[in-house]
Amino acid sequence: MKQQFLQGITKGAKLLLIPHLLLSLLCSCRESEADRRLTASIEQTWQLCETSLQDAGLRAEGLRDSVENASEHVRQRYDLLLLRLRDKNNTVPSSPDSALQVASYFSRHGEDRDGERALYYLGSTYRDLKDYPQAVSCFLKAVDIARQSEAGDTAIWLNALSQLTHLYMQQLGYEEELKTALKAAELAREARLDMGFHLAEAASAYRHMNDTLHCLLLLDETYRIIQDEHFHPKYGGVLAYMLQAYSDFRHHEMCDTLLRQLMLIPEAQRPQNYDLCVAKSFEEANSTDSAILHYAAYYNKARSISGRYEASAGLQRCHLRRGDFRQAALWGCRLYETNDSIIAERAFEETQRARDTYIYYRDREAEQAIIQRDRQIVTTSVIVVLMLLCLLLGAIILYNHRKRKFADVINSKERLLRHAEEEIKEQSAELMQREKTNRKLVQIALLDNATDSADSVIEYFCRVAAGKEKMREEAWKELMSTIEALYPGFLSAVQARLKGQLREPLLRTICLTKIGLRPMQIANIMDEKKQTVWNRVKRAQDTCGDLLYEIQPAIK
Repeated sequence: MKQQFLQGITKGAKLLLIPHLLLSLLCSCRESEADRRLTASIEQTWQLCETSLQDAGLRAEGLRDSVENASEHVRQRYDLLLLRLRDKNNTVPSSPDSALQVASYFSRHGEDRDGERALYYLGSTYRDLKDYPQAVSCFLKAVDIARQSEAGDTAIWLNALSQLTHLYMQQLGYEEELKTALKAAELAREARLDMGFHLAEAASAYRHMNDTLHCLLLLDETYRIIQDEHFHPKYGGVLAYMLQAYSDFRHHEMCDTLLRQLMLIPEAQRPQNYDLCVAKSFEEANSTDSAILHYAAYYNKARSISGRYEASAGLQRCHLRRGDFRQAALWGCRLYETNDSIIAERAFEETQRARDTYIYYRDREAEQAIIQRDRQIVTTSVIVVLMLLCLLLGAIILYNHRKRKFADVINSKERLLRHAEEEIKEQSAELMQREKTNRKLVQIALLDNATDSADSVIEYFCRVAAGKEKMREEAWKELMSTIEALYPGFLSAVQARLKGQLREPLLRTICLTKIGLRPMQIANIMDEKKQTVWNRVKRAQDTCGDLLYEIQPAIK
């Protein structure tokens, strides 16, 4: 009776799963052809931001009308693209509403890469609004998603680490700055992406920790990397920082080399701090006339009052060194005037920041009200579902109660059958023993056959990895069968270890690793990027390492 009661409850639970399965099927419907084209165009525009921001802005504007009639998922991707363009153009937002809405959507829908990107730009929004704790939290969440995902955006991962490094430095948390900068440098080495920038950040972090040796080692490595890329103009700011650092360390020979490379950069592509860093280098080398020329050029081009302040101070020092006290006094007066302007500007900035803070927290209260309303909706939905569940369970209990009457009749007949069953069991026990012996013999024979088959399967995949043979789709089934024969229970253990996160590419990567193939061979077999395969192999080792390398006998 108890067993029948439980079976009835199980059937009822299965009925509850039907609406969820239908909902899942609706959510997993394939996008329309128009949505797929728009998604591809949005991704192309996203990548174009790295090379031509102006062209990316024009293309995004051209997509606006088409996106209005697209699905919700496409519109959210487009809004995420607009957040990226706004951040690239250094446009300070008035509130985090738009970024928060996009991040909230992709936390429930979309791929890990979308969630990583949305959290990064939400963190950038909080950073622009001077809400540094929230910014740090969002950047850390983006880093966690990127670390755990197989198909994350490595560039966004690196940018999030770089932003955390900068924020820790602003808060004088130099130990955290160094730790994060080293993580970014390690990731940049592995991905071979923007290594020069992230190694320079790590060198700067060592400098803040007064670790001159490691700072110089990383600066030397940064120089070699930039040299390998033929001193691309994008590294102008890094070269300028290196020039200033080597000047402070009195490495004049390296300063001369960096100075020559900076002067080769076209004037239109030189970094904003070019003249200032060059002037400081000349000043350290006692080339006062050259330093004065570059300080004066920087003073005339400086966009900020603080920039003119540094140029005025440098010009005053250089003229004093030359003995030209009239010019030194003139620049001293300008230095005094600039200092007053800085004090006034800071007072204005504090006033403006107080106004922005008021607006920000006012909008944040409205945002909290929206969140509270959403929570109430979710709570009401949960209560309704629970009530329906209770009604369904009540119907199941009533159904089982009526079945109990029929069960009493069946039990009486079962008692008569037990005696017959006992006699049958005694006879079948002997037969089972014989069958057990036969099965063991059959397993031994099957293992021999599986071992021979495994050798041919492994040899076939090695030939595919070497490019000597083409990949057949049915070979994957042969590989699965071979592994199940050689390592009984291995695939089930992997499924249990990864629960619902095991996808076909990851399963195939695990199986190829199990038979001893290296990531490079796996990439050739699956015809995928090395970085993607490397991420899968690393995840497989992190979660199933003991299963991948243990020896399991086929017959116990």
